[in-house]
Amino acid sequence: MRELSRPVMGGMRVYPGDPDVRVESALELAADGVDVALLHLGSHTGTHLDAPSHTVAGGRTTGRIALDELVGEALVVHLTGLAPRARYGLAEIEAALGAPLAARIEPIVIVDTGWARHFDTDTALDHPALDAAAAAELVRRGMHVLGVDTLSPDLTGGDGGFPVHDAVLGADHLIVENLSGLDGLPVRVRVGFFPLRVDLDGAPVRAVAFDVDLGE
Repeated sequence: MRELSRPVMGGMRVYPGDPDVRVESALELAADGVDVALLHLGSHTGTHLDAPSHTVAGGRTTGRIALDELVGEALVVHLTGLAPRARYGLAEIEAALGAPLAARIEPIVIVDTGWARHFDTDTALDHPALDAAAAAELVRRGMHVLGVDTLSPDLTGGDGGFPVHDAVLGADHLIVENLSGLDGLPVRVRVGFFPLRVDLDGAPVRAVAFDVDLGE
């Protein structure tokens, strides 16, 4: 099993405008007999799930998402050489796979842009983005969950809006952002995303790939 999620810690990077992450002591073993931490964080902290209600009025919240939607076979696309703020689409995905996409694809699609290595730097803000038409086509071919190793599948900053969110969440599907540890994953792998059991617009997840050697 391989870890695909980022550790949550105080001061970690968040999407611009989201709440900062703070981890404080609420109770201490010496004074109170127990250690208890106080966490201050947004629902889209670290590796996290976007529920449809994140951008869709009246959309499903995390409390209405079944776990079996978040566990299954994934198609992993390893893209290389993307420029900052570049858009990638079906042509780049098919080139990375070395074959045309099938008419029906896996319910989970994970895109490895290589940008995870920039998470702790300002370069993270200039990540590549998926083309909205490609996102809509992936949904049409059977994608239910889109996973990315970037802050967003849309460009961060600027006035371009959230067209990929509109295409995926607008179809009542799901997005997982800020994945890590994607290097070397096979093109097809079974994965699971396990969110906190809260009823919100999103939630941090523990993301794992099954049947993958930790030493890979």
